[in-house]
Amino acid sequence: MSASHEHYALGRSPQEYARLTRQAAIFEPMTRRLFTEAGIGPGMRVLDLGSGAGDICLLISELVGPSGSVIGLDLDDDALAHARERVANAGISNVTFLHSDFAHYVPSAPVDAIVGRLVLMYQDDPAAALTNLTKYLRPGGVVAFIEPWFQIPGGPDTTIKTAITCIVESLRRSGAHIDLGPRMHRVFLAAGLPLPSMRSESILDPREDSPLYAYLADTTAHLLPKAIEYGIPGADRLEMSSIAERIRVEVRAFGYAMMGPNLVSAWCAKGV
Repeated sequence: MSASHEHYALGRSPQEYARLTRQAAIFEPMTRRLFTEAGIGPGMRVLDLGSGAGDICLLISELVGPSGSVIGLDLDDDALAHARERVANAGISNVTFLHSDFAHYVPSAPVDAIVGRLVLMYQDDPAAALTNLTKYLRPGGVVAFIEPWFQIPGGPDTTIKTAITCIVESLRRSGAHIDLGPRMHRVFLAAGLPLPSMRSESILDPREDSPLYAYLADTTAHLLPKAIEYGIPGADRLEMSSIAERIRVEVRAFGYAMMGPNLVSAWCAKGV
């Protein structure tokens, strides 16, 4: 999740950058599938909005190859420094990170694609944020985003329901668009883009050691201070030291596989 929104509830810290990297590993297959299906490939010049810890840029760097280039935008100086260090350590030379918001960035040349994951959800007006940048997208260029469709589960007040409630309600009350995913076609149209292709996905992982357990626990822990501040029921009673194991026991008792959040991919090519 990007640090581009002034009300980014997950905070800005080394722990958050580590959480973002763990998140990126979980969402990598669906993200790669989206970018490949959207047409991102060798030689392209790609703009990543809200680059955060740099994971999207690292993936795009691989897809565009040495003849392509990637520009990551973010407002968090510490995240930019962290991302630059990761790119340098990986020996990658086709990625550049810039401190800029979406409204004031002007590229030195037109771009072939504009991408992002869980970033437009933090913009006050997602369509306006996208409109500011699509004018720099070449005709036929690609726009591809993954945005959330976060929902609180029904049923009894279990640990997993309380944790998800803390996450979803903390994000919503901080100003994030938690249901932007199924509305992405309206965002694209309002930004002057064609009607996008869209797909809803949620990861299901039946493994006892699924990283989804730690991911849910980490995200809950990062948002718990906000949840308590907002007075979200049950937040002050969550015991974080054992939450991952208690969620694992609950999921096993239900007979379910562990499920990740529901995300929506949307992509199109700009008209000529």
